[in-house]
Amino acid sequence: MEVGSKILTGAAATVILALAGHAATGENFIAGLEQEAQTELAAQGLDAASVSFDRAPLSRSAVLDGELAEDAKQKALSVVMAVPGVSSARWKGEKEAEGTDGDGTTGPTANSAAQQEIARCQEGVDKLFETKKISFRSGSAYISPETNRLLDALAETLQSCDGLSIAVDGHTDSNGDPGVNQIMSQERADRIKAGLVERGASENLIIATGYGSTQPRATGSGAAADAENRRIEFRIGSTNGASQNDAKAQQGK
Repeated sequence: MEVGSKILTGAAATVILALAGHAATGENFIAGLEQEAQTELAAQGLDAASVSFDRAPLSRSAVLDGELAEDAKQKALSVVMAVPGVSSARWKGEKEAEGTDGDGTTGPTANSAAQQEIARCQEGVDKLFETKKISFRSGSAYISPETNRLLDALAETLQSCDGLSIAVDGHTDSNGDPGVNQIMSQERADRIKAGLVERGASENLIIATGYGSTQPRATGSGAAADAENRRIEFRIGSTNGASQNDAKAQQGK
């Protein structure tokens, strides 16, 4: 074999190996996204939903499937869109949830801008609850005067979040009957939603969900763990599904 032919053969082999390595890396990345998205769905009690990404060609666009109620579907979109690296998400057979660039096309620029706006609003909500908490009477969904004042401040903060959605999640500790805890957490979340709507927030942009004691933040029992698990969480998102981390406010049970 001529020397020149050997060089060309070696170069071709190097290119093939490089492409194979790139494909393997890309496949591992997409598989990692898929696993993380599925883990986050399970953590939010949405394990009835499955998520997958196209492999041919490799894509960061998530496709969700499963039998869920409409509000749960929207929350599942929010959870998946919040996973770093996911560019868009949609339910099987539906349009993708992603940003739109200035020229009317969808793409990472608009999606990044939307995420920044969500993060800005979420930061404002988080800051409000750094040193304060939403509290209820024991075994009650009664809203105290102190909580009403917090809702006044929250409604004012949300005025700068025009067009963004807010998920109001109610949680209790594990004491008592789980069914009663579920009902109580939903009623409390509904009361908070109603309070925000009374203060001018758009009812269509607020989703109130009660989780009872199914998603504890602290393990074990005792006053400290119970206090941490009794809480209302606020999650800011876009109307097409993107969301940020929770704003946390403990509530008395």
